[in-house]
Amino acid sequence: MKRYTRPENIEKIKTNILDNFSYKLVALFISLILWVSILNKRDFIVSKDFDVDFITSESYVVSAQSSAQLKVKVSGPQPLLKKYRESSSFLALDLSDKGPGFYDIDMNVSKIDVPKGIKVIGIRPQTIRVEIVAKDKENK
Repeated sequence: MKRYTRPENIEKIKTNILDNFSYKLVALFISLILWVSILNKRDFIVSKDFDVDFITSESYVVSAQSSAQLKVKVSGPQPLLKKYRESSSFLALDLSDKGPGFYDIDMNVSKIDVPKGIKVIGIRPQTIRVEIVAKDKENK
């Protein structure tokens, strides 16, 4: 099988590829940067369940609570969300300044610790009702 190649055609191809090579290289580099930055801007949404524990003073104890878990919905880049999902799923709330009685604890964004770059979208339930009693009353 014979191959017909003309030296003029090869020279034309080389000339077309190598003409303005520096501009072509810069354009390729800019397009790659834009592609990567747009790819990383896409946020994903993840839900994670947290077990809730209440810290009380030594003389009091939580006898009842409306919910033992929180469902937190967050959004952010996928690599950060992967680290977030692997982190601890335990939330401790300090009620040591509270005495006996019923309390509605508002679950706002400030009580959920998330890494920088992740945004909390929602928390369910938004309020947890807690009953605190003296240790003596609970043992009876």
